[in-house]
Amino acid sequence: GDPKDYSDIGFWRKFFDADTDIISDYVIYNKNSKNKTQEPSAVKANPFGLKNMLGNVMEYCADKYSPDAYKKGGASVKDPIIKEGTEWVVRGGNYTSDASKLRSASRDYTKHDAWLKTDPQQPKSIWWYSDIRGIGFRVVCEPDSSLKAK
Repeated sequence: GDPKDYSDIGFWRKFFDADTDIISDYVIYNKNSKNKTQEPSAVKANPFGLKNMLGNVMEYCADKYSPDAYKKGGASVKDPIIKEGTEWVVRGGNYTSDASKLRSASRDYTKHDAWLKTDPQQPKSIWWYSDIRGIGFRVVCEPDSSLKAK
């Protein structure tokens, strides 16, 4: 559906609530997070048996951020990997996000300097963002080849 249908942001939300009941069953976001990340058991698995693929924490991605990444190759661009830049792509929203940001197409970028302000290490870490708790990564692995599809 249209992400705006699930958003709490906008003029009409003063009069009509967004219908996010089904979303709340599957993802952690600002309405059900209690302002912190949650254990996987807090939500149901999706049809693929996976939990927390959106929401809870933003996914730290392998490509660098470019605001025009999808414009560079025209309409034929699929999965652009950008290697130049200073910030990294993050996707999927986190536990503080509005429901409209709980999509893999929801793309933002790291705020490296801001997220390292209170890092006590000297020199500051390039991996540990002490000032953002809503970022993580997804583990991708090949299925066991001995398992047969049912």
